[in-house]
Amino acid sequence: MMRSVGTQLSVGTLRNVHVRSKGIQATVSSQDVGTETVLMLPDMRLSSTPVRGSMFRPSKRPRLELEEEHEEERDSTYIPESVTQESELSIDPESNYGDKKYIVFESCLRQVFESCPVCKATCDVRKRQMGTFVAFTQLCEKCQYHRRWQSQPIVGSTPVGNLQLCAATYFLGGSYAKLQKIFKAMQLQTVQYSTFRRHARNFLEPTIIHKWNRDQEHLIQQLQERGKLAIAGDMRADSPAHSGKYGSYTLMDMETKSIVDLQLIQSNEVGGSYHMEKEGLKRCLDKMESCGLMVDYIVTDRHPQIKKYLRERNVTQYYDVWHFEKALSKKLHKLSQSKDCKVLKKWLKSIKNHLNWSATSSVSGPEKVAKWTSLLNHIQNIHVHDNPLFPKCEHPDRVSRDPKKWFQPVALHKVEKVTCNKRVLKDFEKLSHHFQTSSLKAFHRRIRRFAPKNVVFYFIGMLCRLYLAAMHYNENCSRPQATTTQGQATYKIGFPKSKQGKCTAKPVKTDPTYNCVDDLMSLLLRKVIVDSTPYAEELHQITVPPPLSSQFEKPSKEDVT
Repeated sequence: MMRSVGTQLSVGTLRNVHVRSKGIQATVSSQDVGTETVLMLPDMRLSSTPVRGSMFRPSKRPRLELEEEHEEERDSTYIPESVTQESELSIDPESNYGDKKYIVFESCLRQVFESCPVCKATCDVRKRQMGTFVAFTQLCEKCQYHRRWQSQPIVGSTPVGNLQLCAATYFLGGSYAKLQKIFKAMQLQTVQYSTFRRHARNFLEPTIIHKWNRDQEHLIQQLQERGKLAIAGDMRADSPAHSGKYGSYTLMDMETKSIVDLQLIQSNEVGGSYHMEKEGLKRCLDKMESCGLMVDYIVTDRHPQIKKYLRERNVTQYYDVWHFEKALSKKLHKLSQSKDCKVLKKWLKSIKNHLNWSATSSVSGPEKVAKWTSLLNHIQNIHVHDNPLFPKCEHPDRVSRDPKKWFQPVALHKVEKVTCNKRVLKDFEKLSHHFQTSSLKAFHRRIRRFAPKNVVFYFIGMLCRLYLAAMHYNENCSRPQATTTQGQATYKIGFPKSKQGKCTAKPVKTDPTYNCVDDLMSLLLRKVIVDSTPYAEELHQITVPPPLSSQFEKPSKEDVT
């Protein structure tokens, strides 16, 4: 006698082998009732070949992250089989990176597994969850229908979704603490901090180090073809004054605005925060010399140790105009507060403009000084000078209608002591007439997104975040200016603090790209997760200094309290 069994699933059937759909994996078993039962799981793309349910056998359970498993309590007599099936490395995890992900409520998932698709009886459902990974086991006690489903593939013993969430957070300069708060506000399940750190240590940081080394080698090969280079260097500390733990020294190629090298120094390596800038520059120049790169000149600030070190190393040095102007403007602004020099307030902006014009419109040092010292004659309404390098002012002759704007002898003497003393004139000769360090300052502002100063990082974590900022900056440093649909250049109006309420028009650039993140993800999912040993060895070659607390003797907790 044959009898038919009606089901709600009549579109396709199952194969007797494990089938991986896009985004989910499932396995179904059914009791042999004397006829072929055609089944089809909802929301799955499976084969249409009919098979007998008794032919299916469950697979072995993989090694999973047990410290994050959360199972629901069920009847003690019910012992379901494993909820997951061991994934092989032949599965391409990168293809899952391009899959779209959705937010799914648990109540909606349970509706899929509550009733048996064969006999429509209520099933026993068991859930297992690890971070963003969730798996369900469905068992019908009436007809012994059995099904297993998981929300994401597993590579080795790592759910791919957990790894991608950690990687996306790290590679974009995000914070696990903020991510956890956002997920907690929405009741979204996420990985624990210990899992995030383990993924970062085993997979993410080796990926970043390898990617930076390959990008740097490619950039150095391009720079070797150009001959001597004009570079800029500056240090950024993780805290103000001389209390910083880390100092990162950066060298930038001024032609392409690309970061050539970046060195991280911990203060206990050099005996204090004050010495980190010199050590960082030394390591950068040694790196360039070992790679065969020749330096034409370097643009820096006026740090005394840097001046002495470059002079001993026979490297031509120029000073950044902005740093020089900032230091001189503070002295002039303070002088303008005195009773005898109130006329100086009207000239502050003009003096700044004259300083920039004198430095950028000249080639030789004496010419820069000649143009700068002509300021003393100009503020007395004298526009013909004794210096043959700059005999006359270049502005058109005009008669002043306000004789009170010119300087009197007392005010002139005080201004001369500030603007034309021996040290100022000596440094003015070395002002950079071509390139400045403004692009380097823009890169330092970019670092704040990846490594905020109010967050403490360990050494490798800080280094990786600096590399991420450098890769992102190198990718977007040459972005063109945005245009309207009519082809006109786009500008935005701003009120910078330095202009004291005066607006400026700044060009708007096109939106930044994040191709480096895609490259990091591809490297992580294609190679590092498969075999991380060579990448970990590359990471372990970095010398990590001991923590600052290692130089102190740690007392017992009872003695402190």
